[in-house]
Amino acid sequence: MLNSLIEKLKEVKDFRKSQGRRHELWVVLTIIILALLTGNVSYKQITSFCKAEEEKLIEM
Repeated sequence: MLNSLIEKLKEVKDFRKSQGRRHELWVVLTIIILALLTGNVSYKQITSFCKAEEEKLIEM
């Protein structure tokens, strides 16, 4: 199921400027969705989620 979600997220057009872009949009969106699904709704909580789950996210 996650793979089909990722395939759909890869289809989302990225309107960000190339300057300062570090990660592909689908990666950012996937991480945000995972954070939201685990109850992390604020920017601070999403940041904390990323730091706490960094190893698992890198493996993904």
